Amino acid sequence: MNRYHRFFRGLQVLLVGILFSSLLFIAPVHAVNSAAVSPETLNQVDTGLQQEIEKERQQATAEAERKLDREAIAAIEETKKAIAAIERGKTKEAIAALERATGKIDILVARYPELALIPVEAQVAIIDFAPQDLNLVERIRNQVKSAVNAEDFPAARELLNNLMSEIRTATVNLPLEKYPDATKQAARLLNEGKIDEAKGVLQLALSTLVVTEQARPLPLVKAHTNLATAVTLAEKDRDAAQRLLEDARAQLKLAQELGYARGDREYAVFDKAIKNLEQQVKARENTAGAFAKLQEQFSSFFNRVSEVVKPGDSSNRAEARSEE
Repeated sequence: MNRYHRFFRGLQVLLVGILFSSLLFIAPVHAVNSAAVSPETLNQVDTGLQQEIEKERQQATAEAERKLDREAIAAIEETKKAIAAIERGKTKEAIAALERATGKIDILVARYPELALIPVEAQVAIIDFAPQDLNLVERIRNQVKSAVNAEDFPAARELLNNLMSEIRTATVNLPLEKYPDATKQAARLLNEGKIDEAKGVLQLALSTLVVTEQARPLPLVKAHTNLATAVTLAEKDRDAAQRLLEDARAQLKLAQELGYARGDREYAVFDKAIKNLEQQVKARENTAGAFAKLQEQFSSFFNRVSEVVKPGDSSNRAEARSEE
């Protein structure tokens, strides 16, 4: 089992663990404060929320599949065929597979001279294990910090699972910087009769495939859905609209406390803008323009927070924060 298959297997185990643990630990909570909101409105919000989450999941899946490259996938398959041929003692067959792999990679290098990583496999999963209670989130955060300070990293990793609420896309990428050299080196070694060395080079090449991740925070999806629903209710049910706006602010706070771009200054900007909207709704003022502007800004913020994380990005962000 190579590196990226182990990664996806680990992700599957994580999801099973999350589902099992959530039955023991966290009870489902409505996204909206139900006080003063009619059952019909609550059902409308719940249905809209589920639809929006499913829409985001489908969009993430379509986006991930669209980025997969057939030539890169074929290059990896030819590499595996070469290893299998070596193990059967079929050196000529292995060399032929490597020539096909090299041809595919040459096409990739010519097609994407600026790209370092080419997507070859992706999985999208909804991971929603974080509590809605901010006090409980704070308690888990403190437990994580204590575990890290005590260098009990397994306990810290397990606790961090409780702070995830996201649609996660995990993508395996072929590294264009290193992979072409590996296939050419393996072919040369085969021609020199160095069979074991060639096999080792190819196995090492497969282990250098790079995994990148993208997380779309569910609290931000919920906040956006609440804003959109509040727009439709602003004229006919102002109490419900205000409750939705309050919950949108609560979801923003939850996203921040869960660590999704925690230090981003736009959280405070949105909180203030939504508070102003609450006052406008209460005063029965026209809010159409303010809602439209806020939704546009929020969409841009969501896309920025949901950017792909590459290896090294996390440590770079940590260093940047420490310098602020």
